[in-house]
Amino acid sequence: MDGYAPIISAVITHLPSESGYHAQRFEVMRCSLETMRKNAGVDCQTLVWDNGSFPKWTNWLRYEYKPDYLILSQNVGKSIARASLIRMLPPETILNVSDDDMFYYPNWFKHQIKVLEIYPNVGLVSGWPVRTQFRFANQSTIKWGEENKCLDYGRFITEQEERDFCTSIGREYENFHVEYTKDDLDARLIYKGVKAYATGHHCQFVCKAGVLAPYTDFHKAAMLSERPFEQKVDNAGLLRLTTCARLTRHIGNILDDDLRKLWQGTKL
Repeated sequence: MDGYAPIISAVITHLPSESGYHAQRFEVMRCSLETMRKNAGVDCQTLVWDNGSFPKWTNWLRYEYKPDYLILSQNVGKSIARASLIRMLPPETILNVSDDDMFYYPNWFKHQIKVLEIYPNVGLVSGWPVRTQFRFANQSTIKWGEENKCLDYGRFITEQEERDFCTSIGREYENFHVEYTKDDLDARLIYKGVKAYATGHHCQFVCKAGVLAPYTDFHKAAMLSERPFEQKVDNAGLLRLTTCARLTRHIGNILDDDLRKLWQGTKL
């Protein structure tokens, strides 16, 4: 790791209320930010960009969480916030960029940085293996793996990991995965003894700011498809990788009992 490179963990938040769809979101977001900081495994600074949340949340950020950097703006949308962060930081910055509903396991940042620095020409490294991500925007990574003879295929992602993913997005595992057959295999790289999947995920990733800066866009829409961003990274010939160990996990809108116990430090 370059000793002079800033290491920053950033999350983009938005919470308009605590009613209806957002009724349990405050707890989810607290869990996300607290496990992000507690379990990083490296010395890093925390940055929160909040997109126009209601006062209870911004007061919690200001007076309880107290990130190293806090940006409060109107709701400019995730894309503009992410692009602004990546472009305004020094290009050598090792940066985590996350949604506000991710759970972080111990040493998540440390292990993602290892993959970022071992592999060459990396665009981003995620910590959340998801089989659905193997279907697009990984052609450059596959090609690199084939050329370097470090690519293999198998059913490496566990059923439980996929069930957890389906639960977090409110889908039934059996229905959501009906399109997947025994021939749909996970693409895995093993380079210099370090394993990684040939895929990445936009919900949480680690990158070097200067590498990704040219491929971020300032879309005005608050919500939009992430595929154009991911495809631009792939088209540039950059690797999109995910750790084989599940280091982060999408929570969704409701914190389940297992994650709540982990958050509170209770042994399962």
